[in-house]
Amino acid sequence: MKPLLTFILVFGFATIAWPCANFVGKGTKYSGEKAALNLKLGNPYRLRSALQMALHTDGETLEAELRNATEFTNRSDYCVALMYLGRSQEAVDRLQKMEQEKPGEYYIAANLGTAYELTGNNEEALRWINEGIRRNPASHEGTEWLHAKILEAKIAREKEPTYFDKHSVLELSPAQISDAMTINGHAYTPLQVAQAIQHQLEERLQFVKPPDPAVASLLYDYAVIDAVANSMESANIILSLAAEYGYPMAKIDPLRKDFDQRLAWRRTKDHIIYAFFGAIGIAVLWWLRRQGHFVLWRGDDKYTKRTT
Repeated sequence: MKPLLTFILVFGFATIAWPCANFVGKGTKYSGEKAALNLKLGNPYRLRSALQMALHTDGETLEAELRNATEFTNRSDYCVALMYLGRSQEAVDRLQKMEQEKPGEYYIAANLGTAYELTGNNEEALRWINEGIRRNPASHEGTEWLHAKILEAKIAREKEPTYFDKHSVLELSPAQISDAMTINGHAYTPLQVAQAIQHQLEERLQFVKPPDPAVASLLYDYAVIDAVANSMESANIILSLAAEYGYPMAKIDPLRKDFDQRLAWRRTKDHIIYAFFGAIGIAVLWWLRRQGHFVLWRGDDKYTKRTT
């Protein structure tokens, strides 16, 4: 009966060992539920990749290619190259002339919003981003509403320098996350909000390097919603990025402590469950041995003979 012994031993030890394994693509939601990770969300590596992009080099190449462009869309792209190079006011001037030349184009409004933001004129940036949304609501995968919210928060900080010490862009907390979240009168699922944040951050981190209070705030919001919709493991890493961008540790530490406590409780429950099944396997193994179905060591031969 040695094959039976082998099966039980393998099953028992594998069961006990599970909590120590690292499963790729698995995570723990804020609710304690184990779930497959949504790798399009809560992915700090994608965010880091955007943060490390060398826009200046790309800008030099693009500027050289389009310097003498005459076609309208190429001239718009040339303005993007200027933004990559930090020549945002020059981009604003050119884009304003293009808007007068051909009013109503979505991408001119969107580029004007970004160029104005990079010059520090958040009021005009918000006006043009909202105009871009009016011209094309589906732009940027329908996430430009969040760009407008970022600008609104930045304008609030201009009026109150300590704004981000008390607030975040979306003012999210785990208790507020629900299947139907209302923002500016529109209903969104947590997944839609998380996707919007991911998209906006991947674009924004290319331009904005740490520290930056608005980006730090948005990263904090992302950690909150990612913990609920995706996993606390990835949310903890995003919190580290929020700290790097300068978000107050007085707000980060309590959330991280909450995540860590919930993860510890989940691990404890896993250990209890796996230890229970492991104990059952060992008990079955011991009973089968007492019944003489197999031996574990040489001395068991005598024991088996005495009991049969």
